[in-house]
This record gives sequence, structure tokens and C-alpha cells, in this order.
Amino acid sequence: MTKSKSYNESELVARLKDGDPKAFEILFDQYSSKLYHFVNKYLDNKEESEEIVQDVFLNLWRHKKEIRSIEAFKSYLYKIALNNIRNFFTKKHVREKHKQLIAQEYLFTNESDAEKLNYEKVIRKVDELIEQLPEKRREIFLLSRKEGLDISEISKYLGISESTVKNQITSAVSFLKGEVKKRGLSSSLFLALFYR
Repeated sequence: MTKSKSYNESELVARLKDGDPKAFEILFDQYSSKLYHFVNKYLDNKEESEEIVQDVFLNLWRHKKEIRSIEAFKSYLYKIALNNIRNFFTKKHVREKHKQLIAQEYLFTNESDAEKLNYEKVIRKVDELIEQLPEKRREIFLLSRKEGLDISEISKYLGISESTVKNQITSAVSFLKGEVKKRGLSSSLFLALFYR
């Protein structure tokens, strides 16, 4: 920490833009703790906050060439953090919405099972089906449906074409839809998988 204070921040950011890992490390030391406290005020969850801070810096390194203003580096960093916080709450909201849809529809169509069913059991059934997908297809499907990434984001993240991503998602949906029908599972499972 003390060592990093002797560096000029503008110089560090310029070096970061040039891909200097040492500059990145110093900036991480300077800002990670502050960012953690900032994020945790919103999330009040140690593990999730730490994960978001890691994602912020991963994002920073990936997009280092896009830093436009060296002077506005701090606000750029906090802007990434805020976007990640927003994404976290959006995904959390979607997950909760899925759980409600599953429970409401499943309980409504299967009254005899109402007492013994809970959200987590149904989610496990969904996860069991997803686990049967081939590894690459499963990864793409989860990035799309559970992480909320769009086709172009998945394409860039995995370094594959957008058409490959589309084909893999289509194949995954087709398989899962068939399995839901074959097993006579509630359509709520289908909603849980494919409702966006």
C-alpha cells in the first residue's frame, strides 16, 4: 500500500492502458478495498461483494484500451462497479421471479404434491436436465440463461462465432424442451428455463 502511493496515478493509468501488469497490480492495491466497501454498502454480502470487485478489475483489464480519460479513472472504475451492482440485482430479481413462477404454476397444476414441494427441489430438477447437455453447449446455455449474457457477449467471451452460439442455444433449448415433455414435467420447469 505504502509503495503504491509513491506512484503518480495518471502515469499508472497510462501504463495500464499499455498493458503493464505491475501498474494494474498497484491500482488494484489502491482501489480494491475502497471498492469492496462501496459495493458491500449495496449488497451487504461479503462473498458477493468480493466477487463483484474481482469482476470490476477483470473488466478493467479486459477493456484497458477503452479508458478514455486518465483524469477520470476513479469515476470510470466506480461506474463499472455500479453497472455490476445493477446486473447483480437484475439477475437476482430474474432468479426470484423464476422461482415464483415455478412454485405458483407447479403447485397449481399438482395440488396433491403441494405440501412436499419447495422451490429448491424444482430448481434441482431443472439443473439435472441442464447437466445432461454436452459441456460446451451447457456453458453457452448457462451464460445465456443464468448469467444473462446476450449472443454477442457470449461470442466475444468464448472467442467463437455468433452463429455457433445461436446454434448451441437452439440445440440446448430443443433438447430440454423434449426432456420436459418426455418426463411429463410441469410447464413451469420450461418457464424457469426459458423465460427471460
